[in-house]
Amino acid sequence: MAQAQHPIIKVFKILHIIGLVLFLAGTISLFMTDIGQNVTGMVVISSLIGLGLVLISPFPIALVFQWANNNK
Repeated sequence: MAQAQHPIIKVFKILHIIGLVLFLAGTISLFMTDIGQNVTGMVVISSLIGLGLVLISPFPIALVFQWANNNK
C-alpha cells in the first residue's frame, strides 16, 4: 500500500541531505585541519555544525507525522 509522498517531505529530505553535508564538513574541518586554531575558524566550524544539525532536525519529525497519518 504505497501512498504518494507529500511535497513537503521531499523538501525536508533535500534539507536533510544538505544538513548532513554541512555537519560532516564541519566535523571534518574540526578534526582534520588546523582551521579551528583561530577565532574565525572556530566560527566557521561551529556555524557549519550548527546549521547542519538545524537542517537535519525537521525530516524525522515529518516522517513521524506521515507515519501517524497513514495509520489512521
